[in-house]
Amino acid sequence: MNMTDLILIISMIFLSITIIFCLLRAALGPRMTDRLVAVNIISIKGVVLILLMGAYLHDNQFMDIALVYVLLSFLAVVCLARNMLTKAARKEKEETDGTV
Repeated sequence: MNMTDLILIISMIFLSITIIFCLLRAALGPRMTDRLVAVNIISIKGVVLILLMGAYLHDNQFMDIALVYVLLSFLAVVCLARNMLTKAARKEKEETDGTV
């Protein structure tokens, strides 16, 4: 095992640990925006983890997998943000109208 492989393994372990902390923030976050940001960070770190694994295994197909994962992650975050904004607008309208 050379020095590059050791650095890649340590980086993957560190990223895995920080993903666990982000999962805790996503589960325990007091606001929806905290959860949304935590899920976005998890997806970014997941992509970096996939790319590091591809570099460790010397396989270029991991780059294609990471690209697809980034596109799906972006779409999911946009959908969640739109859903969050729709709920906030509906709640604000109910408060101004006085209806329940």
